Amino acid sequence: MIWNLHPKTLLAIALGLAFARPAVAQEACPLATDRLVALAWPAYRADSVEQADRWFTAAYTLCRHSIEAQIGLGYTSLRLGRVGRADTLFRRAVSLDSMSADGWMGLAFVGERTGKPESAVRAAVRVLEIVPGHFEALDLLDRLDPDWNRPPVQPKTRAQRLQVQARTRGASFEVPQGSAWEPMYIRGVNLGVALPGRFPSQFPLDSATYAGWLDTLATMHANAVRVYTILPPSFYRALSGWNTAHPDKAIWLIHGVWTELPPRHDFNDAPWKDGFRQEMRRVVDLIHGSAELAPRPGHASGKYDTDVSQWVLAYIIGREWEPFAVRAFDQRYPNALSYAGRYLRVSEGTATDNWMAEQCDYLLSYEVDTYNAIRPIAYTNWPTLDPLEHPTEPNTDEELAWREIVDRPAKYIRQEYENDAVGLDATLVRPTQANPAGWFASYHAYPYYPDFMLYDDRYNQAASAEGRSNYFGYLERLTKHHSGIPLVIAEYGVPSSRGMAHLQPQGWHHGGHDEAAMAAIDARLTREIKESGAAGGILFAWLDEWFKHNWAVIDLEIPAGHNPRWLNVMDAEQQYGILGMYPGDSGATPVLGGDPAVWSNLSIVQQTEAMAQDSATTLHVGGDEAFLYLALALPDRAGRPFPWDSLGVYVALDTYRADLGQHRLPRGVVQSDIGFEFLVDLESPERGRLRVIPEYNPYLGPEAIIDGDERGAFYRRPTRTVARYDGEFDSLYVITNRARFGRDGTFFPATAYPRGELQYGSHLASTLSDWYFDEGVGLLELRLPWALLNVTDPSSARILYEETIDTTEVHPPFGTVESDGLRLGALVYRKGGRPTIVTAVPAVTWPARWEAHRFVARAWERWSVPTYHQRLKPVYSTLKALWESE
Repeated sequence: MIWNLHPKTLLAIALGLAFARPAVAQEACPLATDRLVALAWPAYRADSVEQADRWFTAAYTLCRHSIEAQIGLGYTSLRLGRVGRADTLFRRAVSLDSMSADGWMGLAFVGERTGKPESAVRAAVRVLEIVPGHFEALDLLDRLDPDWNRPPVQPKTRAQRLQVQARTRGASFEVPQGSAWEPMYIRGVNLGVALPGRFPSQFPLDSATYAGWLDTLATMHANAVRVYTILPPSFYRALSGWNTAHPDKAIWLIHGVWTELPPRHDFNDAPWKDGFRQEMRRVVDLIHGSAELAPRPGHASGKYDTDVSQWVLAYIIGREWEPFAVRAFDQRYPNALSYAGRYLRVSEGTATDNWMAEQCDYLLSYEVDTYNAIRPIAYTNWPTLDPLEHPTEPNTDEELAWREIVDRPAKYIRQEYENDAVGLDATLVRPTQANPAGWFASYHAYPYYPDFMLYDDRYNQAASAEGRSNYFGYLERLTKHHSGIPLVIAEYGVPSSRGMAHLQPQGWHHGGHDEAAMAAIDARLTREIKESGAAGGILFAWLDEWFKHNWAVIDLEIPAGHNPRWLNVMDAEQQYGILGMYPGDSGATPVLGGDPAVWSNLSIVQQTEAMAQDSATTLHVGGDEAFLYLALALPDRAGRPFPWDSLGVYVALDTYRADLGQHRLPRGVVQSDIGFEFLVDLESPERGRLRVIPEYNPYLGPEAIIDGDERGAFYRRPTRTVARYDGEFDSLYVITNRARFGRDGTFFPATAYPRGELQYGSHLASTLSDWYFDEGVGLLELRLPWALLNVTDPSSARILYEETIDTTEVHPPFGTVESDGLRLGALVYRKGGRPTIVTAVPAVTWPARWEAHRFVARAWERWSVPTYHQRLKPVYSTLKALWESE
């Protein structure tokens, strides 16, 4: 990656070094040294970095103590990716001259480049000591530590009287209203903050971003936001600013305390437990505006000097704990059956029940001891660890036993959590007399998982006021179990992804919804949460986050570290957001049924010969962070509907090695010197498909399901392209719900869906549309998700391909290679017993042959920083209207 510096910085460095002399005594350098340095800087400024590097290297070779040569060579090393060498050179320069602002600035850039913000900040501060107002140092500090020049955080005085900021009463929350308390139903949104190109620990740092988000959420009539972890100080300042200016529309904060799993599943591991409690103390201190957190990898830092404690409704600590960890801890400490704390107690529970109560009690005690304040608290839970019994949800041993009884052995039972093996019960925890704030239960509950929510008879027979609803049946039962304490559904919702990962009886699947359907489903779930008697719901999530991954596709997103660079619309985890994050520039991105000029401006890769340019059949191609765009211009079809009753369209795609792939299109319509891995097959608006040669389909589909049972089969390995000449292409299916046996032996068959089916329509008709024919101009428009084409990372041109696999591993990682380009061919054919070609690009030679020399390979466009645009999805206005009416 190129390291770009501001032009003024380049000029300042060049001029500064041209005349600067070190403040230390040293031998004079040969005159040629200065001449080489003088030649190098103009080359550097002109982006001839390699030439500049050669001249700086020559100068440094002539005179090892030349600070000018060292610093210049340091900057070219940065630009050429030799960061370690740059670090050594800059350190040597500042050791020779501690007043070298350029040397210190180089060290600041090295610190930023290597992910060491604390060292970058120290070096940039040193630059400002030498050159006050240095614009690049100020810019870097504003990027990495906006609080660098704020005064130290002052300790807060402990309140004389216990401050109860919020409380629970029965099954509800209450908040202060003057001298009284009033009930509050939570209308919340989970605030994920990872923008495209970023991981969750790479937070926006400016208050303006958070202020804008809070304003938008308040206008939506949300009354609470939940954060999972510590955000930068700018978020808390923005929250304070909004709430101070709008006391009648204040947004409450529900704060989390994040941690990872403990080593060896031992929640009592001393260093791990101490780290978790240290994070609790940080959270408490920062909401009171009394924390100064040093930079830590993967964590926010800065001066938390803004007290937002009066708007913090509650804490929800921890994460979705894995059942194997909970069961292991319970087995390790079988006699830890009760807990008696200052503010919470458990009379009879498991080791994990008691441990959770103990940690919550620790946080409450710390806040009272330090600030004399208290508020409601809960730990994170989910249906996998609910305390209910589910007869259709077997454990692995139970399922294997039934398979043995009915003689249906499974080759492999896909790794999955045991969703009814162990539980956590928040009703076992009770506040003590010293706790006026209370206690509540918090669940992440989605309508499509676990399977017991789909199969248990009591849920299949349940109905809300709006009709049949397995989800409502589960919520109603969960609320009834937690009678007497508030139950908050702290995550819920469905994504607007193209891909699906799990199917649900009412169609509320894990994915596969366009944005209009997403809005309608999220609104119904919101109403059903309230109807069930819960104390509130917190929708997941504020924005689409590209870094996420889902079980059905995670193995095919390679390298995983590049996930934030691209939007995988086949990944059901990446598009839950109210605020959608979309690939490319909004004005330049092709839209199905939109401006045809944008499609026509895509690069031409194939074109037929014609008397006039505007009468030629042309194939255009383009791409962005989510899709491959194809446009087939058929000017002779302009101004009239496409005759799908008599004509069809094939678009063939070769993604790797022209010698591999299918060399014959179906029914022998054309023979090709180029082999194709994929075929777009458009028969009519009701039937469009993307197909793949069988060996290159990574998933086993319907062919793996025999008598309703896939027997643990999922992937086809090795996944590779081979030379074929038989015209065969496979459908693209994926198994979403594996076959299950209930505890009583009831069999629930596997289900799959055809992910290669292409939906016809404009973008206005559905955000999941894949193709459209604009009859006004005779333009066939296609957008294909990268993942459907076995692209594992479009930003670096990585695709699936493996000759062999390691058979000694149960799940060997998928192999990838770098694509050598895209080769594309398209044709319109006349339907019949033996189809005939009407038009083709490139042109075919007799008898119906595509010759290799007629194909032009499209090179990949690569990127490290994605381009994206954003807009609110329909769910925003839908929930705004719903919440406004409550």
